[in-house]
Amino acid sequence: MSAFSIFTDRKKRKKNTETPTVEQYYEKRARRVSHLRYACLLVTVLFGVYGFAVHGEVLTAENFRYMLKFLDLTENDEASLSAEIRYDYVDSNQGALFKGDLAVLNTDGLTVYSREAGTTGSKLFSESFRMEDPRLVATAQNIFAYDLGGNEVRMFNSYSQIARLSMDYPIYGFSASDSGHFAVITAEKNYRSAIYVYDAYARQIYKRLLSNTYIDYVALSPDGQTFLALGHEAGGGYLCSLLQVYSVKEEQPLKSMTFKGELPLMAGYLADGAYAVLTGSALRFYDGQSDTPVKTLSMEGAGLAGCRFENGYVLITATGGGLSDGTELTVYDGKGEIALRTPCQGVPSQVRFTGDTLYLLTSEEVTVLPAGGESTSCETKGDAVQLLFDEDGTPVVFEKNLAYRLTVTQKEETE
Repeated sequence: MSAFSIFTDRKKRKKNTETPTVEQYYEKRARRVSHLRYACLLVTVLFGVYGFAVHGEVLTAENFRYMLKFLDLTENDEASLSAEIRYDYVDSNQGALFKGDLAVLNTDGLTVYSREAGTTGSKLFSESFRMEDPRLVATAQNIFAYDLGGNEVRMFNSYSQIARLSMDYPIYGFSASDSGHFAVITAEKNYRSAIYVYDAYARQIYKRLLSNTYIDYVALSPDGQTFLALGHEAGGGYLCSLLQVYSVKEEQPLKSMTFKGELPLMAGYLADGAYAVLTGSALRFYDGQSDTPVKTLSMEGAGLAGCRFENGYVLITATGGGLSDGTELTVYDGKGEIALRTPCQGVPSQVRFTGDTLYLLTSEEVTVLPAGGESTSCETKGDAVQLLFDEDGTPVVFEKNLAYRLTVTQKEETE
């Protein structure tokens, strides 16, 4: 007997060549599926524990709850949105759309309503607080409520308050980008202006103090890495407007332009890093590379009634400088060329431009003017204050106690 006979002399198990019954076959498959299911469950639990332990700053319980909102296997199209949402009438009501939900802010707090069909505008979240002059901004990442002239900035999603900031001095201006970054203009002891920039988690990443300049307007770039600061200072007995371009990674400004004797009004980013600045005397367009404007348009005697930066365009409302003159609306592209121009009666309460279409809002109607097409209009329900847009581009009329998707029809002419 060899040394390894203990192994070679063992009886070999006979291979089962019999065909299993149907019951045996499915019992075996069910056992394997059951093992696989428990293995997947175990991996999921371990992954969740690891995520909340290591990345708890991002994977908060509130964010996890918000993620569940989108785990819907049913079809989600335009018909899945409620036709209208009603809420309490408050004279200070203002609205914003955030990932399909409707945020309503007034002096007594913020409420977020679901717009999914069948919910009849059910409340997703409500927070009570007091603001004297509340302002509402919604980006792709968050909802912001701040008190202009007050001290508070609050950041929300649809289900919770994420952060609350209390400034030592009054808030004079605010800007937010789709990257989640936001900037606040305020002041600090012994300084006329202070600019604070925060990341998407409300952590301060930049601070700029100015002792001689009053900052009137700030605009963040889409990625939140640079910003425009428009202000004024007195020098030599005259007003001097100052536009500076900053990076959140550099203490000193990247660029600085001075406009003597001009009143600062507004500045904003356009497409591909370009930007524009509006003063009481001129509208200047920059390509983002040179300190010299690529185009300068005179605003002297234009009778400026409004300005808006939107989707890479500048929207100017002008009355012609006389009370009896009609109103003219002009849309400029990023190079200062006219993309669309139209006259209108009176001054609209809001002007919007999206998808090559101009929208003019009054309390009683919305006029829609496509580029190169005929205008159409639709009557509102009597108390419209804002025009919002769904992610698919559909306009939503926001009134003081009602919000609804707009259906534009041709108005019947009366003799």
